Amino acid sequence: MFKLANYKIFVFSPLFLTNYYNTMNIIKRSFLMMIMTLVTIVVAAQSVEDAGAKYNEGNELYKEKAYSSAVTSYEEALNIAIGVGVDAEDLKSSIEKQLMNAYYKNGLQYKSIGLDAAIASLEKAYALAEQLGDDKMKTKSAINIAKFRSGKGNSLLKKNKLDEAFAEYEMALEIQPTCVNAFYGMGKLYKAKNDMANMVINMDKVIEFGADNPKAAKYVKKAKSTASKALVTAGAKEIQKEHGKKAAEYINQSFNYAPGNAKTYYYLALAYNNTNNWNDAITAANKAIGMETEKIRKCILL
Repeated sequence: MFKLANYKIFVFSPLFLTNYYNTMNIIKRSFLMMIMTLVTIVVAAQSVEDAGAKYNEGNELYKEKAYSSAVTSYEEALNIAIGVGVDAEDLKSSIEKQLMNAYYKNGLQYKSIGLDAAIASLEKAYALAEQLGDDKMKTKSAINIAKFRSGKGNSLLKKNKLDEAFAEYEMALEIQPTCVNAFYGMGKLYKAKNDMANMVINMDKVIEFGADNPKAAKYVKKAKSTASKALVTAGAKEIQKEHGKKAAEYINQSFNYAPGNAKTYYYLALAYNNTNNWNDAITAANKAIGMETEKIRKCILL
């Protein structure tokens, strides 16, 4: 006969077991959530520090006037700060302001980075200034973008790439509607196309917007000279075609920009002669002779 050992057997009810397993699951989930929260806090703290380190790196490069490198560091810092979220919001604002400044300063280095890269950098400064509500930086960026695009347009115009030059002048005027550089370039472009009407419109804009701006004085002077000479030349071409009336219109219009010389009045006399306007032809011819005589007299006195 075998004797069984004395064992206590516990019998758990199904309800107890269910409650037990549910409680253990809740504890496990709470524990996991606590761990994940701690990990997130640690990662966030590290990311803010990383963003701060890149920001400081950018500041040092900015001080050294290494603006291209500073832009790279600020962009990296901003990407990290954006990834972190709310905890890096204050730092993010500081980064954006410095990145905007770096974009602008980098854009001014067109001689070292090239005109296209300079324009691209200034456009980023403009966009960020608009986002941050910085009107002063927005205005400065717009002025330089228009200036550089006008310069690019001038280079294209010299190569006779009229359509490409036109596009650059248009973009310049889109961002800076009072840009005298762009209007002057556009005026020269229409002159190259022998479109005197549009040439005059653009040269008039140069004179209008440059009138009260000392920095634009040379463009105003050039606009007047270019318009005057172009109209006289256009008049001379019309005389060759025996279009006396049109020739006289062009030459008389040239006096809006310059008083004219003996040659100008000689052409005007020919234009009037072509239309049988004898009295005006004689008056213009006498004016030309008088100017030429005065010129000879001055040469003799010298």
